[in-house]
Amino acid sequence: MKIFIGLIAVFIVSFHAVSAQDYDTLYLKNQPPLAGKLERIRRGHIIFDLNDVGSIDVDLNKVVSLKTSGFGYRIQTANRDFLIGNFERHEDEGRVKISSASGELDIALRNISEVNLLHESFFERVEGKVSAGLRLSRFDNLGIYNSDIELDYDTERLEMDLSGYLLYIQEEGQISRDRENITFTANYYLSPSWQAVMMANYQRMLQLGIARRFQQGAGAGFYVLQHKRVIGRVVTGVMINNEVSVSGLRNRYLFEAPLIFEFTFFKLSQPEINFTTTQALFTGISQMGRFRVDGSTRLAWNVFKNFDISVNYYNNFDSRSPEDLTSRYDYGLVLELGFNF
Repeated sequence: MKIFIGLIAVFIVSFHAVSAQDYDTLYLKNQPPLAGKLERIRRGHIIFDLNDVGSIDVDLNKVVSLKTSGFGYRIQTANRDFLIGNFERHEDEGRVKISSASGELDIALRNISEVNLLHESFFERVEGKVSAGLRLSRFDNLGIYNSDIELDYDTERLEMDLSGYLLYIQEEGQISRDRENITFTANYYLSPSWQAVMMANYQRMLQLGIARRFQQGAGAGFYVLQHKRVIGRVVTGVMINNEVSVSGLRNRYLFEAPLIFEFTFFKLSQPEINFTTTQALFTGISQMGRFRVDGSTRLAWNVFKNFDISVNYYNNFDSRSPEDLTSRYDYGLVLELGFNF
């Protein structure tokens, strides 16, 4: 009996020892270590899930080192390294060791661009953001409403992003769907700098005579900038369009060559600011001489945890709209309140 009880005691102690090893440890300046789970590092911030408390947001500049375990992380550095592995504590402040299949990498924390926890569960891999805004016109009985949603799903080498933008105009009790844009992008990392890209897009832009447009295509992306505070990427390839004008005119299988530039700048000191812009130039292949531009720019200020206020600017141009319109441009400015989850 005593032997049996002793075996149970040994099992319980061993179980707790193994469980404790599953905890990640975050070492902060002038504070005791924190136990929990590293969820993500992005744009100079660490999202760390404290045991029995919940997730906290920590400035990377306040971290001495960290140690992780478990399924592993997808790690990208400012030196264009792309690794799947875990972190080991470094004896020097502000540094960390990355253990991966290719060996061990000694690196400064400030040179880590992005880290994603590789969850085994599908739903745990999904992150997102929702925002909404209202813009009142100087004209009576005219209101403009908009909403945005962004969803991200990550695996070892695959990133999938779904984003949507809706803008409605209410005038004299009538609601018009003025602008709609839903975009799906899949990026498969071939190397730290190169990605194979697949794209699909739905648009509605009444100001440019488009009742609906469906785009799909493929290409390649390359990081031209990858710094601890700045990220820039260029994407090109081939797109196929099917569009219907507001009068019902259909144009099918329109081939275009896109050139897309994505730029992100983030500032961690107060006030915390995030600036992003995406500008896409589409050159007509089936319709020679036609050029289109789709762009969006966002300046966000982090008010407090998970909430931000942003100013969004959208711009569109079509040199050969399917409708005979007086203007080839569409643009607007919207104020939004966003929630990150």
